[in-house]
Amino acid sequence: MKDDAPVTAAMPPDTGTGDHVPRHRRRRVLLPALALGLGLGTLAQAGTAQAAGSCAGKQTRVEQMICADPELSKLDGTLKALFDRIEGETSGVDGETGRISDPFGADHARWREQVRDACQDTACLKRVYTARIAELRRSWSQALSDAPPSQRSASSQPPGSRHYVNVRFGFSVDVPGDLVAEPPPDNGDGQAFHSADGSLHLTVSGLNDAAEEGLKSFVDSDQKACLRQPPEYLVRKPDWIVFSCTTAEGLLYQKTLLQGGRGGAFISLRIRYPASEQSRWKAAVAMASKSLRLTGAPDPK
Repeated sequence: MKDDAPVTAAMPPDTGTGDHVPRHRRRRVLLPALALGLGLGTLAQAGTAQAAGSCAGKQTRVEQMICADPELSKLDGTLKALFDRIEGETSGVDGETGRISDPFGADHARWREQVRDACQDTACLKRVYTARIAELRRSWSQALSDAPPSQRSASSQPPGSRHYVNVRFGFSVDVPGDLVAEPPPDNGDGQAFHSADGSLHLTVSGLNDAAEEGLKSFVDSDQKACLRQPPEYLVRKPDWIVFSCTTAEGLLYQKTLLQGGRGGAFISLRIRYPASEQSRWKAAVAMASKSLRLTGAPDPK
């Protein structure tokens, strides 16, 4: 790559386990633990985990099947323990805005409603519980470690950075620790950040390839913003594309991964900043690009 290129070239993505999500300027407030594994859904807006019921009270159809099957009850208890530990790492209250943040709770509520509660028999429930437990253990292995947080993150997280994990689409990225996180979308598809002075905007998100358009077509639509065609920098591989160019709004850097082949999902990192501040943000762009990776299978929808 030439020295005068807009940004540092990205390294090919690799796989790795998810990590806990450090909170920047946040006063940590742990949410109440669930009373029973049957109530694994949470209401992110309310900021509290609520039990859906118990085996001693009124039960839904799915809860009745769980209570009646010892193996399912054990799986439910295992999942509850995982849920509680991950919630302790990801939920809290922003010390600056007072806004409750519970991204994992919202994601898990979607899993319960769209995956677990769609089961019609115990065989289906055992499959989805087993898959969910395996997914959480894989994607959150470091967050679930008994090692102190400082030891867990020292080997995998760059100094002065924050580690963002997206459970819905199964990806993670490291971004500068002094960036301000914007309110996450309700659908849990990603996260936006900006610098304190507003000069840099960074967004990382997932999108299902519902139209089966393929990686090149998806990226081509974003490249239309480039003032020069082709972009000043472009690297294309079968499962990822990275480019950077000058747009009417400044420099644009974009790296997009393809997860699951055609019809799967696009994981895209987009960073914009003024051309005059290239030297200021060059290292941050390189860090985010190199760290962007798939952490596991996305939550089934």
